[in-house]
Amino acid sequence: MIGVPCLWHPAPSRSQNVYVLFQARISGQAAGAGPLRLRVFGISLYRLYWDGEEIGEGPARFSPDRPEYDELELSALDGGEHVLSAIVHDYGVHTRILMGGLPPFLQCEATGPNGALPLEWKCIELAAFGPTERRVNGQLGWMENCDTRRLPNLQLAFEGEGWTEPVVVARPLGDAAYGPKTIGDCLSLPAEAEEIARGEYADRFGYIDDDPPLRFLSRDLRPGVPADGFWVRYDLGRIGLYRPRIEIEAPAGTIVEAGYSESLTDGKVHPVITLSASTSCNMDRWIAKGGRQVLQTFVPRGFRYLEVHIAASSSEARVFRAEGTMRTLYDRPAGSFQCADPLLNEIWSMGAATLQACCEDALIDTPTRERGQWLGDAAVTGMETLSVVYGNLELVRRGLLQASYRRRSEDGLAAGLCPGQEAYLTSYALYWIIGCVRYSRLTGSLELLREGYDTAERTLAFFISHKGARGTCPPPGTWDFLDWGHSVSAGEINVSLNLLLIMALKEMAAWERALGKADEAELRLAQAEEMRRIAGESYSTAEGLLAKSVPAEGASAPEERKAGFHATVLGLLNEMFDERTKPLAVEFVKRHISSCFPNDPQAPRLSHPDAASDRLITPSFAYFSLQALWEAGEAEFVLEQYRNCWGWMLEQGATTLLEVFDTRWSHCHPWSAAPTWQLSRYLLGLIPAPDERDSNRHRLLFQPGSVSSASGVIPSLTDEGASIRIEWKREEAGGWSYALTTDRPIRIRVENGNISKYAIDGADEAEGDRRVNGWIEVGESLTLTFA
Repeated sequence: MIGVPCLWHPAPSRSQNVYVLFQARISGQAAGAGPLRLRVFGISLYRLYWDGEEIGEGPARFSPDRPEYDELELSALDGGEHVLSAIVHDYGVHTRILMGGLPPFLQCEATGPNGALPLEWKCIELAAFGPTERRVNGQLGWMENCDTRRLPNLQLAFEGEGWTEPVVVARPLGDAAYGPKTIGDCLSLPAEAEEIARGEYADRFGYIDDDPPLRFLSRDLRPGVPADGFWVRYDLGRIGLYRPRIEIEAPAGTIVEAGYSESLTDGKVHPVITLSASTSCNMDRWIAKGGRQVLQTFVPRGFRYLEVHIAASSSEARVFRAEGTMRTLYDRPAGSFQCADPLLNEIWSMGAATLQACCEDALIDTPTRERGQWLGDAAVTGMETLSVVYGNLELVRRGLLQASYRRRSEDGLAAGLCPGQEAYLTSYALYWIIGCVRYSRLTGSLELLREGYDTAERTLAFFISHKGARGTCPPPGTWDFLDWGHSVSAGEINVSLNLLLIMALKEMAAWERALGKADEAELRLAQAEEMRRIAGESYSTAEGLLAKSVPAEGASAPEERKAGFHATVLGLLNEMFDERTKPLAVEFVKRHISSCFPNDPQAPRLSHPDAASDRLITPSFAYFSLQALWEAGEAEFVLEQYRNCWGWMLEQGATTLLEVFDTRWSHCHPWSAAPTWQLSRYLLGLIPAPDERDSNRHRLLFQPGSVSSASGVIPSLTDEGASIRIEWKREEAGGWSYALTTDRPIRIRVENGNISKYAIDGADEAEGDRRVNGWIEVGESLTLTFA
């Protein structure tokens, strides 16, 4: 693609929020008898049309030094003439998705059976999309303001006046290493919208463009004065990234507005987005062309509720129906989970629905507020949830690579948010290292480790360079984020960050062993051991727990240190406690969790990002905290947390996972999906334990808690991986039966339980056989009976 001309309009009317239509005629006779193949790329959102029918979109978010083009194939052409169209929307601003500051352009090459086809392009700025000052918010693009009377008929070539030859933009990406898109195409899944209310409205704020969202939400929906129009409210059932489709009939020139929201505020849609760190405008506007038509946005919007306002009387205009088409990479889950507790089943499914809503060209944080690719979502909870729900880690792999490509130029620190509006976070850089190794082990692939090694070295060097006698303490220029509600004062060592550094150093040793770098691996292990020594000497409290923070300088006695929830959790996962202190640590973690909202309704609430309290828990950190308790044998406590805390979300009417345990944040966030992957792993009892040599190793840790039966499918992650079905239940006569089937050989180590008998691949084995205590080679099936 580097040799394909980069085209743009020679004189667009504005430098931001401009739509340009490109068209070329293609002769079926010239193309030859066979399929037509297209390669397309641009730095701004584009949609492709063939004889007026939409056939593709792009680009997938990319690092400017490694752009990824789209590939499309059209079936054999007839001998007639066809019209290829591309509408490109140049944002002209930085967003969470695409980087601003680059000149807009479109590239397209066509190849038929007879070879490359010359494309003679013409272009025109689409006047149908009028200028607007309002962005959706500071992280996303623009409100759409579309006069549908001026939209061209894309079945026709070069309709109307104003067409011009595009200009060639000279090397806008320099010597970028182009490649084909490394993920699948996003789907457009239909989603029905249920009408839940309708009525008339009267305007109470003007002019029309002064403040569109304020004008929208200030309308009187039960007017005592003559109405200015009517409204219809819809519920799509759950939050997603949708292109709304609204079928109406209205006189030409009628203004139609659609407002979107994740939840209803005082029973109505408020088209603003909470925690945007900017003004917001989650709405769009159309001008009707007259008669019956379908209104649809160019860019998808995040919402559950849709409210349509039509500036006409209901006697002269109608809304026939509304729906959405969800943009997502995945359709039906490949994995499954079912147990005897309906509430746990509903919570698992809510996590799967949230994941689907947050998977597009990246695993994003929310479909509404940001659509940002944060590594804390992808490399931690996201990787585990994708593993058990869809059995596909292509988004994780791509996100990890892009975090390496967009590493910080001055020190090589892996990006925590990229490729748009990049951010660098201490914990996320360490999650990146841990996540790369986890991905490699789960998939058995070393490619990511080879490509990302330099970034990993430089990332660890950053932390080691800021290490003092009491651990690493990065400078203020890097966001030292661990969890909402967790803050460490200036001049204090963040103990949790240093415990994450120990994890990352150990994983880096595994990384280097996998690449045959034995000497470097030994150095990492020595560094990790040094950090463990520091932790033992400087972080322990008088009770033997781990402090939240300690002074970087000056005296700090154990009795002066206050135990920290996050640090103690990470200490459990790092095996920092001995036989005496581990039970104390487990009880401390349980007490802390029980003292927080929603377990204690009177506890402080995480009402906004600046809220800081030592009595807070978050669904995101449950990845660590509840995992640590599963590993400590606290199954029933963890199951009660799912029921209490995630059950609280359901009680609020949520159908996707809230960002935190408070309704004033986003209502759809994948980092809250700890119950989904943990139920599939820990309650089903099979936990992946891959190493550098074998990605099909598992630990069998059977902990049923109060649940009487469970079953599910763990999908394979690669062609060489195993798809595993598990089913267990409590028997009426007492004890438990556990059955596992696999479509590929796997190795299992049973770690707990009083086993009375078992059978491997249908053959009974003697009680106490050595393979139960070591690794069991399972070709097809394993059945166990626990006393």
